[in-house]
Amino acid sequence: MSRAAEQSEGDVRAAETVFVVCRWCGAQEFEVVARECFCFGCCLPLGVSDGWEDGFPGQHPWRLEPSYTPLPPSTPGPRILPEEVCRCPEGHGVFETAISFTLTDDQRIRSLSVGLRCPDDGYLHLYIDNARTVPVDRPRAPRS
Repeated sequence: MSRAAEQSEGDVRAAETVFVVCRWCGAQEFEVVARECFCFGCCLPLGVSDGWEDGFPGQHPWRLEPSYTPLPPSTPGPRILPEEVCRCPEGHGVFETAISFTLTDDQRIRSLSVGLRCPDDGYLHLYIDNARTVPVDRPRAPRS
């Protein structure tokens, strides 16, 4: 993520917003499917849906819980349903992405929002709205 961020102070906690740039290939566009953003350049996920440590260094693994608005659809397993693929009204499926988040006192992400902009027609969409991150235990890799 690009840290050319803007911070705003609120009554309770500060929110930080970052324009997302893939840390592996530098691409600035993402396909958005089933609560996750996948780099259009290298196809790696950002880790929005689960706090994947390579996407959010230093963060705990999480699951998302809705706040005031429901989360986008996501079915378990490898199958992707058509309603899980985000597209703008013109049918484009690649977006520039920004993530806004609040932090706890120990600098863990408390909640996040994901905003999308279609580079072809300028369509804007708030994909995830202030979802809470709930820490989960990450399964340990088997020892060989």
